[in-house]
Amino acid sequence: FPDDLLWDHNNSVILPHLGASTEEAEDAAAAMAADTIKDYLTNGTIKNSVNFPATALPDRPEGSIRITVVHKNEPGMLAKITESVGDDLNIIQQVNHSRGEIAYSVLDIDTAGQTEVVSFKKVQETITLLPGALSSRILYITPGTGYARNMEGKYFV
Repeated sequence: FPDDLLWDHNNSVILPHLGASTEEAEDAAAAMAADTIKDYLTNGTIKNSVNFPATALPDRPEGSIRITVVHKNEPGMLAKITESVGDDLNIIQQVNHSRGEIAYSVLDIDTAGQTEVVSFKKVQETITLLPGALSSRILYITPGTGYARNMEGKYFV
């Protein structure tokens, strides 16, 4: 804040301090952006987004895989997604948040008794091809991999 001498001086223009322009603020913003992207790639967490809902689950439990789904925000969509997991897989935890026309779901699925990655890829394909589904990711070993899209009813990996 300006002191009284400057505030009342005829030849001064008082402007607010732009703290975001400092080198420290730019470094902090860059670090925050990197941490946000890493958290999304590793855990499927969305935060500080302008066009997606903030969404997070606790850490993925040991012995589980995480599937994230971007879909249209329409009635019954979450039921279709959970039904696609099938009768022989168990959803340990899940969350679904929406913003406008877009929704984002995160599901942790127990891997007990499942020895083949192929079965989880099939679940991902089934979910991704649901009417209203836009894309999905399986988060398991390598962050940033496992992405699939529904391109006009065709499965694109």
